[in-house]
Amino acid sequence: MRKKLCYGAGDIYGGGAFMVFSLFYMNFLTLVEGVPVGSATLIILIGKLWDAVTDPMVGRLSDKTKSRFGRRRFFFLIGILPVMLSFIMLFYSFGIENMTAKIIYHAFAYMFFGTAFTIVMVPYNAILSDITDDYNERTVYTTVRMMISGAASLVCAILPGIIIKSVGGAVNGESQRPGYFIMALILGIVFGVAWLIVFAGTKEKKNPEIVERVTLKDWAGVFKNKTYRNFLGMFLTFQVAVDLVLAIFIFYVDLVVLKYQYYEVMVGLLLIFQVIFMTVHSALAQKKGKAFPILIGLPIWIITSLCFIGIDNTTPVWILCVLSVLTAVGSSAGNLSTWSMLADIYDVDEIVTGKRREGLYSGVTTFARKAASGLAVFILGMSLNQMGFDKDNYNYIKSTAANFNPADYASADLVFGIKWMYIIIPIVLCVLCLIFAVRNKINKQRFDAVLKGIEQFKTYGNIDRLDADVIADIETATGVKKDKLWDRGTKIQKL
Repeated sequence: MRKKLCYGAGDIYGGGAFMVFSLFYMNFLTLVEGVPVGSATLIILIGKLWDAVTDPMVGRLSDKTKSRFGRRRFFFLIGILPVMLSFIMLFYSFGIENMTAKIIYHAFAYMFFGTAFTIVMVPYNAILSDITDDYNERTVYTTVRMMISGAASLVCAILPGIIIKSVGGAVNGESQRPGYFIMALILGIVFGVAWLIVFAGTKEKKNPEIVERVTLKDWAGVFKNKTYRNFLGMFLTFQVAVDLVLAIFIFYVDLVVLKYQYYEVMVGLLLIFQVIFMTVHSALAQKKGKAFPILIGLPIWIITSLCFIGIDNTTPVWILCVLSVLTAVGSSAGNLSTWSMLADIYDVDEIVTGKRREGLYSGVTTFARKAASGLAVFILGMSLNQMGFDKDNYNYIKSTAANFNPADYASADLVFGIKWMYIIIPIVLCVLCLIFAVRNKINKQRFDAVLKGIEQFKTYGNIDRLDADVIADIETATGVKKDKLWDRGTKIQKL
């Protein structure tokens, strides 16, 4: 358990930093720094474009790295200082007053934050297959990771606001600048220490195969992997569903049900029960396969979303709290299943190509997740604008108005649009995720067959000595016929 906790500590940063950024960064730029909303949006767009370069690049580097600390753990060590500094720089501009200079600085700071995030998170998403080959043990590691992530998200949804207001006062604006700095300093140190724990408490396999050269063809080649394409469809549809629901949720609570004062309670319940249900889904995944929690949890989420059809501003708060808890059943199931499946893709790729490319897959997956979610949230914002609602301007008014009343903004058309987006979006994306989950071919038996096949290829250059049932399992898991597997087999036979 100590090893699992040390591994899971990485998502103190993954879950915590993401939550702080989502809740506070735009407010900091617009309300404290005075950056125009349009320029603040541009800063984030530049950072996302920069991710397109850094995510796959770091993935490739982590595959090629040779060091006495290991090829993945090395990045945790060198990432400690950038993680700390970049998070502080997000919320501190060193007294810059000129607006143009301030915008340039914050664009650089966000790019630096994105780079630091990539340096540690891409190798982190790749290292699990280097820690253990066991199908169920990987599920346990992922369970611990997701529980720590959920707990960190909950703390980071509450603690930063307390620090900011305690140091900088309760009035949103320039006076809170010291509060944001102290908050960033404290959490930056916590996040840095978390990666020191991961570095010290994890251990990679000895003498892993090093990928010497990765071409642009190799980058695109990951999409030839049928198993990965199906996984990516499942992963992205679920992650985008979560991101969009969280993005809409605050407006749903404010404008549709007019329960502005209960937003923190409902979000808190959602995060707490995500952690609680994670243990249930972990047991199911170990017994029935990693896709099974999705097949149970997402239908519950879909039914819960349908229940919101009858919800309006007269609905008691306790009903909304119950629906938040039921939503957590689906969100925790998808998080556990998709993240635990990723490590298995690396072994499927190895038996097909004869190469270990965890970093490459991790980099491509990390970027695809960021790009898909960023695009989806952008489209959501444009859709709200078409309804006559500017979410950034609304958040600005909400943060600065002395007597804020959400009902003033709750026009009939806007309420109708937000309500049905909150219902339809998760239903559509969850149905798509379920389709991909049903098509998933990896279970424990087939995964073990893949590992046997890899060992046979490494020893004999072929899998002819395996039973026909094992070979059939390998073909099912990979979607590739026996004679197309392991493209380096001929070389090994000649040697």
